[in-house]
Amino acid sequence: MELKLLAVAILLPAVSAILCYIFRKAPVRNIIVVVTALIMFAVAGEFVKLLFDNGGKITIELRDFAAMSTELVIKILDFLLFIYFIFIGVRLKKPLIVGLTFLQLIPLLIFEILIRPKEVEQAFIIDYLSLIMILLVSIIGPIITIFAIGYMKEHEHHLHLKKSKQPRFFVILFVFLGSMNALVMTNNLMWLYFFWEVTTLCSFLLISHDGNKESVKNATRALLLNMLGGVGFILGIIIIYKVKETLALDQIARVESLADFGTIFPIGIGLLCFAGFTKSAQFPFQSWLLGAMVAPTPVSALLHSSTMVKAGVYLIVRLAPAYYGTTLGKVIAIVGGFTFLAGSAIAISQSNGKRVLAYSTIANLGLIVCCAGLGNPVALGAAILLIIFHAVSKGLLFLCVGTIEQGIGSRDIEDMQGLMKRMPFTAVITVIGMISMLLPPFGVLISKWLAIEASVERSPVVLILTILGSAFTVVFWAKWIGIILTMSYKTKIQGEKLSLSIRTALSILFIAVLACSVSVAPIFNKLILPHIINLQIVGDQYIEGINGGLWINGGVVGGFGIVYLFAVVFIVMLLVPIFMNKAKPETMKTPYLCGENTSDTRGIEFISPGDKIDHVIVRNYYLSGVFGESNLTLWTNLIAGAIILIMFGVVI
Repeated sequence: MELKLLAVAILLPAVSAILCYIFRKAPVRNIIVVVTALIMFAVAGEFVKLLFDNGGKITIELRDFAAMSTELVIKILDFLLFIYFIFIGVRLKKPLIVGLTFLQLIPLLIFEILIRPKEVEQAFIIDYLSLIMILLVSIIGPIITIFAIGYMKEHEHHLHLKKSKQPRFFVILFVFLGSMNALVMTNNLMWLYFFWEVTTLCSFLLISHDGNKESVKNATRALLLNMLGGVGFILGIIIIYKVKETLALDQIARVESLADFGTIFPIGIGLLCFAGFTKSAQFPFQSWLLGAMVAPTPVSALLHSSTMVKAGVYLIVRLAPAYYGTTLGKVIAIVGGFTFLAGSAIAISQSNGKRVLAYSTIANLGLIVCCAGLGNPVALGAAILLIIFHAVSKGLLFLCVGTIEQGIGSRDIEDMQGLMKRMPFTAVITVIGMISMLLPPFGVLISKWLAIEASVERSPVVLILTILGSAFTVVFWAKWIGIILTMSYKTKIQGEKLSLSIRTALSILFIAVLACSVSVAPIFNKLILPHIINLQIVGDQYIEGINGGLWINGGVVGGFGIVYLFAVVFIVMLLVPIFMNKAKPETMKTPYLCGENTSDTRGIEFISPGDKIDHVIVRNYYLSGVFGESNLTLWTNLIAGAIILIMFGVVI
């Protein structure tokens, strides 16, 4: 049963990708996408049942022919992957891509031919952390593919394409989903490295999907930075194998590995974490994720918010027991904490909705890395909670912004004034999605609270970084919520026409945001607490879910103890559009300006002396003089780069 589920989780997306390429008619492809999504939902549910039935751990061994054939296939595909990277570098005339490919290929060949590493007996191990990632990939991922059915049709209509690129687009999406499932389930570090590089390739292909100059440029940057991490990954594998003589991830990522910190082992761990930094867009590698926002919205939601970037933090969190309590761990925490602060600060200066979400994503990934570096049970609990809640909420918000952009023709925050009347369904969901990133009793704030609790005793520097970063997040979320809720002077709510696939995807993710936050206590007790206990990390604080909230040593941290407040807020949000729509025209009074108002229904134009029509411009403060990209990017990159150099200086 275990092997069958594993095969379906990895190979079904590959089969669906082939079918999407063969059957190019949209109706057939749509059926394939929906059926694949439903099967992946079912597989994720079966993994939950199977894991609990097996006491929290599923071990899958490939024997004899199965083991040999799988190993051979992965080695061949890995070699072909590098050949394709070289082809990309030559085609784009980017010698650096070719150079980075050889910097991975040569050590890999030496390792495989001369060292000949021992095979990992337990090829796949699924524990609670793996299960959480499987749920994110196999539930959020398919929902986004369903959203893409309606979105890509409209996207290509705006591009005026004569021939649809959707078959290729869905092929890459499904290949990515299968690779991500394999990445989080494999126990073989070399296999993880292969699937890691597959996600890098998928990212490049999806960012460059539109084929214009800007998308190709940004895709190339993403490829370069992720391949730089790939170099660190393969070198880290070789160093770790020299010390541990195993590629089994479960043998490497455990507290017993702390005994090897007198050897070169921490250099190997540091290199793997460096690979995680690049994949999760930590400063100074954040530019690739920012550039990726030129891609279609499903790409932003899937690869660069809810799944691919989570591969980076997954690896760092997975390795946390191996560096817990060390100087390496403390520096990793500072890297993450600084990214959290810098990303949150620069987000304040952004008016482009997608860039706000991008910087917010970078910041929250930094907080996850920060918690992994702290490494105590409370911090790890915060890291895993944030992985879950951030994936669900940010996946929803990316889809919302894409829907708004197609609806109003802009992704600028200032153009979203009066959105509650123009796009009421999307506006309500968007605002609640933002609230879930900002206010109690939602899970993201609870995770930040836990992170602050964890850093109080362990690192004053990290404590300051997390407090300031949390304060900055309030600024950019609050002003965005405010502009959406700002009413126009149109008397009636307009009808919002959305395709069935878009409306369905938004509704499911919206329900998921609410369900996850309501279920924070059982999620923590059933999925996160057992994983932390199994790590056998000794901490000075105890945390568990009680009565809808989380408690540390008998003190409440957060949760739905204030469920009644949440219920009231939720009901008000649903009733606001209804009351607005019933408002009578005579009750809507435009503000008095400096002359006679024009007939503009928003009330932002007036006739000035000389019968000239003047426009009133009302905008948020973006404080670009303080938090602007041009002011902060260079310095934050230099500081972050220096911290990473210090990290390697420490371990060497």
